[in-house]
Amino acid sequence: MERLRRVVLERLMRYYRLLAEMTAKEPMATITSAQIAEALDIDPTQVRKDLGAVGLQGMGRVGFDVCEVCRAIRIMLGFDQKYESVLIGAGHLGGALLAYSGFSAGFARYGLHVVAVFDNDRSKIGGKIAELTVKPMKEMKPLIKRRSIRLAILTIPAQVSQELTDRLVTAGVKAIWNFSPTQLTVPPDVLVRNEHISVGLSEIAYHLKQ
Repeated sequence: MERLRRVVLERLMRYYRLLAEMTAKEPMATITSAQIAEALDIDPTQVRKDLGAVGLQGMGRVGFDVCEVCRAIRIMLGFDQKYESVLIGAGHLGGALLAYSGFSAGFARYGLHVVAVFDNDRSKIGGKIAELTVKPMKEMKPLIKRRSIRLAILTIPAQVSQELTDRLVTAGVKAIWNFSPTQLTVPPDVLVRNEHISVGLSEIAYHLKQ
């Protein structure tokens, strides 16, 4: 099957979250592309095209089977698999991510499991965050190699991000969820997903300006 573009993956995730929220409020067997489109302000044709990309076809006026849509998206996005990950940086942001009630359980439904936290601050090493003991950086590479971990979450200062990224890549990491305020340079076979708070803030500021 052809590799899906990021924008398509993001829309599929929006469909998945919408259906999860709707069915949590009231059980439903089917839903139409028009209903999804209206709820998310998307063209119904685009919704049908996206669902078609994961092998789904609507049933006339009935629409799509909700359980089948969720199952197809879970499989396409890999939520049916388990991905062990490490968190680099036990500072305010890293600690907040792990300590946030529901972080581990909430992301576990998508296959993500944080199994270790690393930091170079001696005052943090040995302490616990959400039942995980903070480990020294020197143990990072051996653990990643030993457990064949492919995903790392970065919540560290910009000035050390690239150096640690290089170490993660040589250890075998293939995907980095980057919360550090900097662009990272990685090989073509490594994916970086940047989460820049400033980008979201710029949208808010622009809206308020209008």
